[in-house]
Amino acid sequence: MGARSIPPPPLAVRRVLHVAWPFVGVLVTGLMVPVIVAGAFMVLVDRRARLFRASCLAVVLMWVDIRMLLGCWALWAKTPDQSSPTWREDHEKLFSTALDSLMYYARRWVGLEVVLEDRMHFGSDDEPLLALARHAGPADSLAIAWLLSRTAGRLPRIVLAEALRWDPGIDTILSRLQSFFMPAQAHPGQDRAAGLGEMAATMRDNDVFVIFPEGQNWTPTRRAGMIRRLRERGDTALARRAEELQSVLPPRTKGAWAARSARPAADVMVLAHVGLDQLASPRMIWDALPFHDRPFVVRTWTYAADTVPTEAEAFEQWLGDRWDEVDQWVTEHGGTARA
Repeated sequence: MGARSIPPPPLAVRRVLHVAWPFVGVLVTGLMVPVIVAGAFMVLVDRRARLFRASCLAVVLMWVDIRMLLGCWALWAKTPDQSSPTWREDHEKLFSTALDSLMYYARRWVGLEVVLEDRMHFGSDDEPLLALARHAGPADSLAIAWLLSRTAGRLPRIVLAEALRWDPGIDTILSRLQSFFMPAQAHPGQDRAAGLGEMAATMRDNDVFVIFPEGQNWTPTRRAGMIRRLRERGDTALARRAEELQSVLPPRTKGAWAARSARPAADVMVLAHVGLDQLASPRMIWDALPFHDRPFVVRTWTYAADTVPTEAEAFEQWLGDRWDEVDQWVTEHGGTARA
């Protein structure tokens, strides 16, 4: 069970969370003080200082989120009707600043470093960019969003699990920036992919639409479970396809196609990464802290819009071929990134 299976909070609960979140932050910080102190003393027996690093980072990231929420409140207080000509730009700046802070503290406390294997090509300046990214390992969404924001200079418009609405800061700012929260379950007659097309249609030229075609974080256990379920229901062709892919899950085409068909002039970036992908459980993440010897290595391929199929069936085949290349690169480079 992952985040995508967790339902969002009811509207009334969301409103309470938005008001209570800063007070919750004060309470949690107070409760974490003894843990941080204990972690500092445990450095004597744990030279990697795991408890100290993890507890400090947790508190700091919570306050980055709270500061982002308070910034949203301040912008709303200035223009409750959202009529400010800089409403979007102010939120973009707030979100970019939060991403910078998150990555700064992740680098400082747990050694998270993002490394490019090769130069990135960001597509045409006259159109938004569609980024199809591998999904694996802790904090990969954060690292990818930051990388595209700061290196590409494009504001990420992200497809997220609706469960992330439990986080008031993310819920508020990404709702205002018109990102898409994928419903945990489709209601009768509801097309979940329709919202993706609508989001893609509203993108500005300097936006990047970030979607994870696998639909969930890759782990060896999740891959094995998918293959088993496919075989149990008799889908042998897709089961064989999943077996062929060693380091990724088979891509789901529907969401990516909805974005592609809504913005056919947008160039398409395929993004792969290694380094933290093998950390498939909380225990493995804990044992690996800090990540000084595990850089988050990124490789991208960017395709001009006129080279990407404009028919659904051809696009499905094209995406499958690209995912074969991602799988090959990840398999070849995984050991190198962790050396």
